[in-house]
Parts: sequence; structure tokens; C-alpha cells
Amino acid sequence: MKPEPAYSRRTQLLWGVLLIAIGAIILLDRLDVIYLHDYYSLWHYWPVILAVFGLNKLLTPVSSKQVLSGLWLIFFAAWWYASYEELWNLNFYNSWPALLIAWGVGLVLEPLLNKHFIAYRESEHEK
Repeated sequence: MKPEPAYSRRTQLLWGVLLIAIGAIILLDRLDVIYLHDYYSLWHYWPVILAVFGLNKLLTPVSSKQVLSGLWLIFFAAWWYASYEELWNLNFYNSWPALLIAWGVGLVLEPLLNKHFIAYRESEHEK
């Protein structure tokens, strides 16, 4: 199944904005307009990129796989950030079972979402 044209345009726009932002930040640092003492500190926030792409998948989804993929990206980004920063006493050692739970939730949701998308397509054809 081909991706929806609007989704492809949004994804291209997201990648473009991301590249522009990264390039502008590095250029401004090299020109001494801003000072980034440690590029490594920016990597703490890389899960935000995953969450943004997850949200992109959730905007006007066309299939249950797209919804589940978007939810998974958002969950994974949140889990990674919480574990890395040790929020709420979570770390990689004690929080990895949350990934199993999320996987199970996805397996349970998939048939329900499939029913929803099938019913939606049928109602669109009746119009």
C-alpha cells in the first residue's frame, strides 16, 4: 500500500526542518554567535525527534499499522528519555518490562484498530 501523499509531504517537511535546525545550530556555533560547550549534551534530547515522527504518523492515519507505529515511536521516546535521565527512579535495568507491556498492548489494539479502519472505509464507500 502506498503511503498517503499528505503523509509523505509532512515527513519530507519534518526532515527538512530538522536538517535546517541542526545545520543552523552548528553554523551559529562555528561563527561564535552561540556557544555550545558540549554537543554531547544535545543528545539527551534525541528522543524528541522520535516523538515528533510518531506524532506525524498519528495525524490522519490511513491504517492501524500507521497508528501503532506512531504510538510505539512516542512510547519508546518517552521510555528512553525517562530511563536515561532516571526519572521516577526508572533506569534501563528496571524499566525494560515496560517495552514488553507496550508490545502486548500493540498486539491487543491491532485487531480493534483494523475493525475501525475497515468500518471507516466501508462508510466512506457508501457516501
